[in-house]
Amino acid sequence: MIFLPIIRRLLSPLIVSLFAIGWYEFSVQYIVPNNNVALENGVFSAYVFPSQLQGYIEVTRYICYIVVYLGLIFFWYNLVKTVRELEEANKE
Repeated sequence: MIFLPIIRRLLSPLIVSLFAIGWYEFSVQYIVPNNNVALENGVFSAYVFPSQLQGYIEVTRYICYIVVYLGLIFFWYNLVKTVRELEEANKE
C-alpha cells in the first residue's frame, strides 16, 4: 500500500513545476495585453515600459525552466528512492 508521505514526496515537485508554468503563462497572456490596454487608455501609473516588461518575461521564462528542471529531477530522484524502499520492504 502506498502511504500519504510517499504520494506527497512524488507529487510536490510536479505541483511546484505546474505552478511555475502557470505563472509564466499568466504573465504572458495577462500582463502583456493589459499593459497595452493601460497605454491605450492613458493610465500611465499602471504602464510598464516595454524593455522592462520584456526583461520580466525573459527572467520569468528562465526561472520557469529552472524550476521545472529541478522539479523533474526531484521527482525522478524521489521515485527511484521510493521504489528502492518498497523493494527492500518486500524482501523482508
